[in-house]
Amino acid sequence: MMKKRCIIALSLLCWSPHPGTAQITLSGQSAAHFFESAPTSSPRAVNAGHPSFGWESELFLDAAISDNVIALSTVRASETQQIEFEQVAIRLLDLTPLHLNIQAGKFDLPFGNLGDRRYPRRNNLFSLPLIYEYRSALPNRTSTEATLLSYRGRGVGMRLLDQGMYALGAMVYGSSGILDYALSITSGTVSSTSYQTPNSIDGLGKVIRLAVTPMTGLTVGGAYAWGPYIVDQYSPTSPYVLPETYIQKSADLDVEFSRGHLALYGEGVYTSWPFPLGTGDEEFKVFGYYCEGKYTILPRVYLALRVSGLRYGNVVLGAIDQPWDYNVTEWEGGCGYFVDRNVLVKLVRRETRIQGGTFPKDNLTALQLAVSY
Repeated sequence: MMKKRCIIALSLLCWSPHPGTAQITLSGQSAAHFFESAPTSSPRAVNAGHPSFGWESELFLDAAISDNVIALSTVRASETQQIEFEQVAIRLLDLTPLHLNIQAGKFDLPFGNLGDRRYPRRNNLFSLPLIYEYRSALPNRTSTEATLLSYRGRGVGMRLLDQGMYALGAMVYGSSGILDYALSITSGTVSSTSYQTPNSIDGLGKVIRLAVTPMTGLTVGGAYAWGPYIVDQYSPTSPYVLPETYIQKSADLDVEFSRGHLALYGEGVYTSWPFPLGTGDEEFKVFGYYCEGKYTILPRVYLALRVSGLRYGNVVLGAIDQPWDYNVTEWEGGCGYFVDRNVLVKLVRRETRIQGGTFPKDNLTALQLAVSY
């Protein structure tokens, strides 16, 4: 109820007839879709394979207090969750002698190149890449070998990148010629962001990002993130575990290229989680990637294809040196038709292959109507 009142109040501000110094911009996106996945217990199965309709909507409210001060907020709602403030941030532009920009609050971490493609109207397909959505077997709490083995292929642990990766904290960023740079300090890491509460980990996550645009249409970026991720203050395997000493480290390389009717996106992420087990500490490693392309074949029609995957490293579990989760490969392809510049209809097919477990195959078919306003 409180969130609904906040949204109503923000909307009334946009329509207020009284003069003010702030310039308020209200925009949004909404999507309605029909989907059906394979009737399996796979982590990628949607609604247990039952055909269903769904919806989601994002409302963007930006207020320019002055030329140098901007307040940003994004409100998201869907059929599966409550109304959520996905982003609430204050941005200070060029207010220092070094011409740095400062952002504080809850904002998008400077890691990867997903950007606005997380939203249906900008997403060429239906899902997000595996590295943003798929949950691994590793939780952000201490656990036992038997539990980790039972979690493989179930999708109950941390994601490699936590969906949109909105986190609480502060960021300094700017640009110099073809170079863009950013440094953020936040509650939580790129795999375990903190959404609603104060930091529950004895430490902070850090991200450094650099990106260059050597020519029009080409941007190459890289980022490095590190920070403690284990929440527990007590370990079932050892009472002497200090959670703040286990530091997750992640490295990212991404590229974006567009020319004419073609647009290409790619990203590779390597992450390492040191983790305490009864037999000693183990290093849980994973490499995730995706490659996505879009080609406009007619002024209003495009084809899109994405290949993404996760490759897990070996650790000693159950006295056997083996991958700590099952490798996953996913293909997603489809077409889009612009009924209007702001109205997009998409038909998408997704095929998932999990290399292990009871249900190694999964699929999804989706028809989506997305509108921006």
